[in-house]
Amino acid sequence: MTYRLAFPADVFDTYKQLPDPARRDLAVCLVDAQENPLEHSEPYGQDDGIIRTVARGHVTAVILIGHATQTLTVLTIAYAGPH
Repeated sequence: MTYRLAFPADVFDTYKQLPDPARRDLAVCLVDAQENPLEHSEPYGQDDGIIRTVARGHVTAVILIGHATQTLTVLTIAYAGPH
């Protein structure tokens, strides 16, 4: 099953401001997570199977997995690389 990806407007603005390599890294993580979010993410704090993180290179995102709605919502993005 493929999960639908959702970005709140402010988080999408953050995504658009990332350098190209970081946007590509995050896109790869999110596409992988859409197919199997639990397999392609790590727990965020205590593993509740709902709030997870994806990371690659210098970018990390926290996602909310809506199992009932088959939706992945990107809650926040962190970038720790050069601008």
